Amino acid sequence: MRRMLALLVLTVVMVAGGCGGDKAAPDSGGGLTGKVTVMGSTALLPLAKNAAAKFMDEHHGVTVNVSGGGSFTGLQQVASGAVDIGISDVEPPAGDPTYRELVDHVVAVAPFLLIVHPQVGVDDLNREQAVDVFTGRVKNWREIGGKDSAITIIHRPKSSGSRQVIKDTVLGGQEFTGNATVMNSNGEVRQAVASTPGSIGYIDAAYLNDSVKALKFNGSAYSAENFADGSYPIYSLEHMYTKGNPQGAVKAYIDFVLSAPFQADIEIMGFLPVSVLQR
Repeated sequence: MRRMLALLVLTVVMVAGGCGGDKAAPDSGGGLTGKVTVMGSTALLPLAKNAAAKFMDEHHGVTVNVSGGGSFTGLQQVASGAVDIGISDVEPPAGDPTYRELVDHVVAVAPFLLIVHPQVGVDDLNREQAVDVFTGRVKNWREIGGKDSAITIIHRPKSSGSRQVIKDTVLGGQEFTGNATVMNSNGEVRQAVASTPGSIGYIDAAYLNDSVKALKFNGSAYSAENFADGSYPIYSLEHMYTKGNPQGAVKAYIDFVLSAPFQADIEIMGFLPVSVLQR
């Protein structure tokens, strides 16, 4: 099943369309020149920014500007031609003609974590408990073995791919309770959970630090090994979408992200290389 998934997600559908970005031209040193604009998923933001810095170190004639805004914002912006690359945790809505010219480049796997304030007294949630918490059926940690503390849910807006990932992989498509605090980025979710007693949220692994506690899910803590054997199921494929096939500096930047040297280092950033899908 994992191999079939890999073959499906790594297939690039070749479609007619314009090419994003400034066409690269030789500079005086024989390298690339141009500007690349990247926008979307805050989950993928650390990887995209790291790649941009390293890429510009090698190609002084290229400027790569990376910003967040959420996966669906990134998809809308690249589809409209406003940016060269839309970064996303999710695929575009199926059948929507707005996105028919987009070409998908899967660049990483992002593990997601359920995080809590360190003092809630819970280390593990099974799927039923997680659903009950995020849908609002359970309102106090003592109901699921924690301290007598009201549960505060901190999560992302509807434009967020991270929110969609948790909805799909944890809630099985059920809706979040409306009684929640919404933050605009993974980093803001982490900060809010760290400072709010009784709170729970979700981030991708790249944002984890000691200010919050990552929960086990169905008894399994996140690790590369638990992802590989299928026991840790909360993750997304990370996409870079272009409008049509990329050229010039845009293509060079995506090729850099997918290059063996860069992919070899992304686990340090909290991601997994695309090669894990082929195991």
